[in-house]
Amino acid sequence: MVCCNSVNADVGITNDPTVISIDVENGVVSGSSILFSGIIEDEIFPSEVYWRAAKNGIEFDGGDLESELVEINSTSNRLQWAWEFELSYHATGECSCYVSVNVQDAEGEIIREFRVVFMIQSTSDTNLMGLLIHDPPSGQYQTEIVPVSGWAGVYIGGAFHDVELSVKQSLSNHYSASTIFPYESEDALLSSSLHFGSGDFSINESIIQNLDGWYRMEVTLLNGMNTISHSFSIKVNNEPPVIKIQGMEYVEESNELYVFDASDTEDPYWGKEELYFVWTLRRPSHSGTVPIDVQMGIDMNKYTISGAISGNYTLSLTVFDKGGQSSSRVSSFSIENLPPSVTLSINGENVTDGQVVKLSDSASAMLEASALDTDNDVGELRCIWLFDNLPLYEGCNRNFDWPDESKQRGILTIEIIDDDGETTSVGVELIHPDAVDPLPIALIGFVISSLVLIYSVFRRVRLNDEPKIPKWKA
Repeated sequence: MVCCNSVNADVGITNDPTVISIDVENGVVSGSSILFSGIIEDEIFPSEVYWRAAKNGIEFDGGDLESELVEINSTSNRLQWAWEFELSYHATGECSCYVSVNVQDAEGEIIREFRVVFMIQSTSDTNLMGLLIHDPPSGQYQTEIVPVSGWAGVYIGGAFHDVELSVKQSLSNHYSASTIFPYESEDALLSSSLHFGSGDFSINESIIQNLDGWYRMEVTLLNGMNTISHSFSIKVNNEPPVIKIQGMEYVEESNELYVFDASDTEDPYWGKEELYFVWTLRRPSHSGTVPIDVQMGIDMNKYTISGAISGNYTLSLTVFDKGGQSSSRVSSFSIENLPPSVTLSINGENVTDGQVVKLSDSASAMLEASALDTDNDVGELRCIWLFDNLPLYEGCNRNFDWPDESKQRGILTIEIIDDDGETTSVGVELIHPDAVDPLPIALIGFVISSLVLIYSVFRRVRLNDEPKIPKWKA
């Protein structure tokens, strides 16, 4: 018997990430102050909300917002609160200021949303630059392409200028968290760079040629001799898992359980960590390509099937690694059904296929059929009795009464049918107890020959006794 896993969807309370919206755009320039405002959205009131301002990588200003939150009519199915605060030039001085709104969610995780603004005193001698990376894929699996997006700007002499941006890859042997604030890059020798106007950017960095492993990626903004960078680590995952599976190819039908073992399956670099297995069983000999069983789950590296149902099978295994790469393999195997065997006895005497049996004085006889089969089929066997190919009884042990007194002979057949439809039969010729035995053919031939001989002798003797007719002489 093949077992199937049932999957139940979770219908509990959702806990989506906290959403922070800020009305101020990146790159806003002010010589006095900037009013920041926005909305926080979550299922419950946040346990902690605050804002911070930083320049040159150091936080220098900020305040608490939790007590300032004002609940507003929500445009979604979650609660929303409005907030605001003011950032003044008096507190910041001239800077590329990185302003963040921070919320601690129910799990204790800090969610941050950043803006970079330019606080200036005079436009004549300004030379500021800012770089933000939106949601860097730090510590995540990446395949072929790494999407990097953010905001980059260079503000010189009261105007924004084109920027030069580059992404550099280097092998790493461990994970390193993404930087929160940009830092001055010590290595400005970049192999390639992109040029575009100050503002939002989106880059698809190719890693298709990279071997699997940890890599450090550094996004650098150049402004003359000045450079600032953000960095983060990724797990390159270009290679799919390698499936190794062991299992039977042919067995005879039985109640035995057979295991297909794929426990040696692994990712070439990342090992066996959280591999997801999908097993799909089909029976092409009976049900075509329609799956008859699907089992799936993390680390479900073994599949068990009963040998009780015969047929030609295919077992497909698809394995996904944690980074989404997958491999598939199909195993074909057969479970052969063995036809039943039968022993037939009439009135306690064993008979063989094709034997002629004359019943005793009584026309009633005890029929007994002993059937043998594999242990999975023996309890499901059916015995069908036929007389001259017409169904007579069902059941392996029956009392036989002559079905048609006008017939003196007939063929009695017992058919044994297992649950796979395999059939074995034994047939014997039955003779009614009142039937007159016919003369043997040899005796009939002898009698006929004797009669012919007697007739020939009698005729010859008779011819010899008759007078002869005289002949005329010429």
